Amino acid sequence: MSKDKYDLNNIIINIFNETIKWLKDNNIGIGRLSLSIIEATESLQQKHGKDKINEYIGGTYESKTNKIHIIKSELEKNINEKVNDQNKIFIGNLFTITHNGILWPVYKNNDDIEKIIVKAVTDSIVIDEIGYAIFGDEWKASAFEFLVYFYKNELYKYPEVYKIMEQNMKICKRYIQKKDLSLPYSLGYCFANNFIYIHENLLNKDKKSPNLNIKNIIKKLKYFSEKDEINVPDAINTLTKILMSLYK
Repeated sequence: MSKDKYDLNNIIINIFNETIKWLKDNNIGIGRLSLSIIEATESLQQKHGKDKINEYIGGTYESKTNKIHIIKSELEKNINEKVNDQNKIFIGNLFTITHNGILWPVYKNNDDIEKIIVKAVTDSIVIDEIGYAIFGDEWKASAFEFLVYFYKNELYKYPEVYKIMEQNMKICKRYIQKKDLSLPYSLGYCFANNFIYIHENLLNKDKKSPNLNIKNIIKKLKYFSEKDEINVPDAINTLTKILMSLYK
């Protein structure tokens, strides 16, 4: 993908603005955040030190300025990896890209898959950094990322999304059994995936509008402890199995 093929700067700005608007429209308090687009990681490393800035990150949050930085060079690498991934799953109106081992559903609204992936990958990274600005915690930021991505893009409207989420449950079972806090992003995604599945596929009878109150669950995320980051996904996974057996 050429650097300017899709005007990545404009895509980042638009996604940041639409995400902030969506959060405000859903009464989710985020404070005042600003956006900075960085060409490459080196400029941040020079400012903050290599020991504080991971050279592979696609974004970071700076608490002193209340600003999220999106790093174009790493975002482009991430996009290229997803575009060239031959393991995408196509099902109905959706296909999947993979983040930290977890399948992310993406709406296939036209034939330009590359352009769709550019927006989906940017969407997830921008949302994640906003989540980190709210929580200051990778597990909570990743749970927030999956929740906001799912509902902002209204993925509950597509019945096939739950087939993808069922695949995630199998993947998540392995992550949850490891009980490894070095997997915060994967565990956060797993919590959100299974929590949404319960509320929208098993408990939402009409499925015409979302059943989960996202404002309330994001508010409750703030009170989760490090212990919860291991125990809650495990409990949700067990509850999902029980409910699935009852609703078969």
